[in-house]
Amino acid sequence: MNKYYKRTIFFLITLIVNGCSFQPLYKSDDFYSSYKINIVVKSKGKYENNVSLVKRILESKLNTTKAKPSHLKLVVSINRYESDLGINKNLYTFGKMLILDVNYSFYDKKGLLSSGKLSSKTSYNITSNTYSNIVSKEDASKKLALSTSKNLVNLIIARDFDRKIAP
Repeated sequence: MNKYYKRTIFFLITLIVNGCSFQPLYKSDDFYSSYKINIVVKSKGKYENNVSLVKRILESKLNTTKAKPSHLKLVVSINRYESDLGINKNLYTFGKMLILDVNYSFYDKKGLLSSGKLSSKTSYNITSNTYSNIVSKEDASKKLALSTSKNLVNLIIARDFDRKIAP
């Protein structure tokens, strides 16, 4: 091969590799993956297994096994409310609304980084069958807790704090 042909191939390969316009939107080395976040979930009432479910989801999404110990702390408070929808499907079935309010505070070594409130709603049906009512309420509560905790994780990870985090 002649010298001109080698230079042309080298130039084309360099142009293709460097000319790629793809750049990732998020950093691949996330700050939260390198530090362990202490997660505390509180609730006044005993709402099925919402507290343990929310804590498990938050820990699986925010903490890794290789994480270093830190002073990062996430405190989550869960409040659940029920109300009637006022809608009857028929004489024996009516709707209930389940509201899950989650207050959160995220702390580091220096103090409060952010705090806020998430609120989610869902509905389920009440019938004359007691077992069906229990299952439907638990299912709605579980799905609501799952959705709210995933939203909380996304909110914490995507947050741009006013100051630098001191783990």
